Amino acid sequence: MIVMGILLCLLWLFPIAGLGQQQAPPLDLRSIPISDWLNGPDHADIPWDFRVLDPYLRIDQRLEFSYSLLINAKDLNKTGNKHELFLISRISTPDNEWLGQPSILRESVEEELAKRLQVQLANRVVVQPGDYMLRVVLYDRKTGKHNVTKRHIKVGELHGDPLPDLYSRMPPVEFPVFGDDTGSTGTIASVLYLPVRNKRPIQIELISMLSPPEQWTGCTRCNRVVRAHNDDTLGALSALSQMEPAAGTMSIAGLDLVRRQVIFDQRDFKSVKWASLMEAMKKADSPDISTKALQGSKSNGAFFRDFLDKQINAEPAEGGPMRVFIVVTSSTLFENGSDLRPLQIEGDCHCRAFYLRFRLNINDVFDQLEKFMKPLHPRTFDLITARDLRKAIAEIVEDLGKL
Repeated sequence: MIVMGILLCLLWLFPIAGLGQQQAPPLDLRSIPISDWLNGPDHADIPWDFRVLDPYLRIDQRLEFSYSLLINAKDLNKTGNKHELFLISRISTPDNEWLGQPSILRESVEEELAKRLQVQLANRVVVQPGDYMLRVVLYDRKTGKHNVTKRHIKVGELHGDPLPDLYSRMPPVEFPVFGDDTGSTGTIASVLYLPVRNKRPIQIELISMLSPPEQWTGCTRCNRVVRAHNDDTLGALSALSQMEPAAGTMSIAGLDLVRRQVIFDQRDFKSVKWASLMEAMKKADSPDISTKALQGSKSNGAFFRDFLDKQINAEPAEGGPMRVFIVVTSSTLFENGSDLRPLQIEGDCHCRAFYLRFRLNINDVFDQLEKFMKPLHPRTFDLITARDLRKAIAEIVEDLGKL
């Protein structure tokens, strides 16, 4: 079964007191009988609780399943105060053909842990629909103890998939690579297949509000909603940025409405500079806001309107590519008394507009950003799940393919 939903920000390696984390574990698999362990029966020297979650559709449109293990600190303490734990994962077909390279994650324990604590290690893997065997080894290099388990994983096709060829360029399985600048979902090297079969040249502008919606900022109980906005935004941009127009270009602009700044701008890209985009997102989410920015808060919405106006009038429309504006954000409300006047457009702007609007929770029913874009007559998509975004992308690709 595929579970579809909005991907919230998750940290899949859980550092706790006494644990250290490294991304490039210095483990030579030839130094241990890894082949015998992987091909042998299930085994557990260390008491653990191992679980695999159902596959689901991520916001960036990859299919993924995750798995994790829990070890009670009191069980780990029995064999010593220091541990070097490796989580080694491999995936094969049901008839034992290896798929891809192994994944190795490392956690170090440098002191005795409080008995109430648990050590948790977790991983995730992006997959195509199919049948797989997940084989996992937990190895403690300090004590030589190890655990082994195998699980059959079935990843079903998406029913009525509007983008059935999306994974045609991807390998069957791929472990994300995690780093300080990769976000909660890690880096995926493979790409989606999103051709746009347009005949007329187009200039696609992805415009996203990187700053959290104002109605959720400053609320200590709203951290989860803000994280959802960040993950939804990055996931949607990841998928949309892989559209390939037959003729034309793509650009991304990231706006910080609170500070009224364009904090990310990449023109005519072939691939997105994700490290810079992640840094811009962190800046937009920072609580450090200047007094000047706060004093002008009633102009936050107007900044978006003026930015759109500038983009629309950036170059002559006659004879040039058709401009396509795809605005990606969450529902947003502004301070009472804010300037909410819409765009002023005279004649035909020779453009096409799409508005992808995430609804972050059941109370997220109002939105004022759409007022600014009304004269563009955008095609609006209200998004709650990853499947909603998939349908929206499919319809946008189809629309643009008719140009």
